[in-house]
Amino acid sequence: MAAITALVNTTLAPTIEPFSPQLQLIQLPTEQQDNPFSTAFTAALNVMNDTNAFQLQAEQAQIDFATGRADDILAVQMAMDRASNALNFTSQITSRIIESYREIMRMQI
Repeated sequence: MAAITALVNTTLAPTIEPFSPQLQLIQLPTEQQDNPFSTAFTAALNVMNDTNAFQLQAEQAQIDFATGRADDILAVQMAMDRASNALNFTSQITSRIIESYREIMRMQI
């Protein structure tokens, strides 16, 4: 979809910009404690940052293929699959974290 939007906009703008806004990586504070929550939080942020990077790579590969800068359709498909798998993984992890939180909140003390 983004590649089509970029291809249509080539006549309007001299450069092609990705359709989605650039996602910014989340920066962690420099001082961290070594506790289980901070370790899990850091791991979750790393997964989100990796997913964002894969999404941006796939979008750039689509744009490059649509504009003729790249001619390897297999690389585009692999980038799209990698981004899709990363997004599915992130979604599953998020769902399980929310489900775990809800289960903890249902516990009676």
